Amino acid sequence: MDVPLLMVCLLLVQHPGDGWALVQDTRQVRRLYWDLSKTTEVWVRLIPEDPDGRPPVVSLVFQAFFPGRTERDPYSGLPREPTGPPARLAVRAQPLPLTVVHDLSLRFVIDGRTIELTGPGSRYRNLPCFVATEDCTPNAVEAELEPSILRSLTQRGS
Repeated sequence: MDVPLLMVCLLLVQHPGDGWALVQDTRQVRRLYWDLSKTTEVWVRLIPEDPDGRPPVVSLVFQAFFPGRTERDPYSGLPREPTGPPARLAVRAQPLPLTVVHDLSLRFVIDGRTIELTGPGSRYRNLPCFVATEDCTPNAVEAELEPSILRSLTQRGS
C-alpha cells in the first residue's frame, strides 16, 4: 500500500469529534471543517488543576459541532467561522499518558452543586467502546453537554 492510499484510508476513518486528537495543545480554541461530513468542529482542551495540589490525571476536551456546508474565505481559502448555535455540545475526559483508569465517570461541581454527566439517564458513551469487555477496555468517557452547564462553567471560571 503506498503512502497516499494509506493517508486516504486514515482520513476516511476519522470523523467529526476526532479533531482534538490532531492538535495536542491546551487552552487554545481550535476549529476544523470536516468537508466529507459537512461539519465544523470547534474545541478546546483543558487540563484541570486539582484543588489539593495533586498532579492532574485527565484532560478535558470541550467540543461544539456545527453541521452544514461552510463557505470558504476568498482570500485565504480557509473555511469561515461557524455562525449560530451549535447543534451539539460535548465534553470528553481522557486520562493523560501513563495514567491508569479505574473508574469512568464525569461530574462537575459548580458552586457546591454536583452535576453528574455519566449518571443514570444521562447521554454519554465510553470510548472507544460502549461497554467494557475482554476485547475492549474503555479509556475515556464523552458526555453530551447542555448549554446551561457550559455557561455555568465559563461564568464560574471568569
